[in-house]
Amino acid sequence: KPLEKHRTRHIALQFSYDGTNYSGFAQNVGKDYDDSVERELFAALEKTRLLVSPEENGMLTESEIEEAKHGQMPKRTGSKYSRCGRTDKGVHANGQVVALYLKSAFPMLARDAAGSDDEPGDVLEEESLPKNSLDCLECFVLPRNKKKRGNTAAPAAASTTYQRKTINEYDYCKILNNVLPPSIRILGWCPVTSEFSARFSCSRRTYRYFFPRRNLNLTLMAKGLQYMMGRNDFRNFCKMNCEQVSNFERVLVEGKVVSPQRVYFTSKTMRQEEVEGTATDAMASSTSSPSSSRDMCHIEIVGQAFLWHQIRCIMSILFHIGRGQESPELVKQLLDVKTNPAKPSYDLASEAALVLQDCTFVSLQLGRTVRNLWDVQKTLEQRWEKHAIASERAKNALDSMKDETEVRWTDVVDFVEQIDKERRRKIQKRSKHLVHDDGEVKRALAAHYPDKDTLTWGAAVETIQNVLNVFPYPPNGSSESQQKGHTESSVHQPLMERAKGTTYEEKVRSILESSNDKSSKRKMRYEENIVKKRKTAEEDKAFYDHKLQQGGSSV
Repeated sequence: KPLEKHRTRHIALQFSYDGTNYSGFAQNVGKDYDDSVERELFAALEKTRLLVSPEENGMLTESEIEEAKHGQMPKRTGSKYSRCGRTDKGVHANGQVVALYLKSAFPMLARDAAGSDDEPGDVLEEESLPKNSLDCLECFVLPRNKKKRGNTAAPAAASTTYQRKTINEYDYCKILNNVLPPSIRILGWCPVTSEFSARFSCSRRTYRYFFPRRNLNLTLMAKGLQYMMGRNDFRNFCKMNCEQVSNFERVLVEGKVVSPQRVYFTSKTMRQEEVEGTATDAMASSTSSPSSSRDMCHIEIVGQAFLWHQIRCIMSILFHIGRGQESPELVKQLLDVKTNPAKPSYDLASEAALVLQDCTFVSLQLGRTVRNLWDVQKTLEQRWEKHAIASERAKNALDSMKDETEVRWTDVVDFVEQIDKERRRKIQKRSKHLVHDDGEVKRALAAHYPDKDTLTWGAAVETIQNVLNVFPYPPNGSSESQQKGHTESSVHQPLMERAKGTTYEEKVRSILESSNDKSSKRKMRYEENIVKKRKTAEEDKAFYDHKLQQGGSSV
């Protein structure tokens, strides 16, 4: 029996996801252990039968049909799938966008019913179809040939008599959300042009990174962020994948450092000295509530495109600056790749706080429905409530311990002196010079001597913080594994004094000159992705200018 041909439409889907339990957004096709967001998405598309095989796709070109006949085209390839952002393991998204061809509610041979008589008109073209699931369209369709259950007789010949019918396009959001896990929610969709690419048609991507204020200096972090604005070579702010990327220049358009009290704005058109003034004078962005170490803040970064781990590297550097361990001028040094062509050793900021906030397109207007957004909000409210209650329970335990628990003053002194001794030992080992106890810690402790032999835990913590400048919480942005290696006696080594990795040129030379099997595969990938696909600046500009104009609308 020949396969039924289905009309498909090139559509863009916008969705959000909590990436905590996923291996990343992109699927490792063919790998059994894959646990990606894409795998869940394609499983839902298969289950709902919105994703059709190339043999059933009535919108393929002749050459594509010929390729499909030989079984050389998987469903995913036939759908011409594209994604906007490729987020890492544990990273989240609020505005991820993908595009692909999905089955339409309108049959292949649906005909126009706009004429004055009851005769079917021309076969409906894409431009005639509804651009959302709310608007309906009256058209002529052939009746479906339904086979009764239990009837083994050959089906009757298909009717060629058209019937007038009113059809709504599939509500893709509702259909998919009914089968997707609650951690992935489709927000909206719209039809797009055939040459639209979720990756190349995107003009801006916006990321947000959330963190508690703790002891961070947000003004210094904003100054460091300002140095990154505009076009720069970010090879020292990423993980270099030399087999796929040869150009490490990227453009950061604007950024924000946001706290409950103040917003620091940065942009490629702003001067460095304007950063602090913008925050101080922006009264409309300020509130009168006092700052707290538990204030939730975030940094927002907007750019055209980003390198692998770029945002997490940027945040790691900004946290060092905010803690006072490095100056904002460190950013200028790292961006000067002629003087510093190799990246110094430093940890990535944790993925848990990173969100792909938005993907912006010049010519895309996504459609959304009240019913779907209402259901999505209920899901997100449940998620928020669960985490908010857990947060409040932890805060309650901290406050109870702070006010209701007492410790001995002599125990505080012993704790401080042990940390100071261990810290001096580490400094001495690194500098290879004897570090004497000059009595500064003892004098500081004497200044905090309490009126009695015991003091509350809150007062003890404050004393320890003031004397040693250490805090009872892990450094901002550190992962669980990084926290295990951090102690109260840890001593910061300036980044520019640390060991440096290999340069880009050294990595490429290693790929091209090595002769083992693993390196030969890397060399093939390098030649395929870099050498063969290399284009002139004019060709690149023409390609992106064309792609940026592609899009679609729900109205």
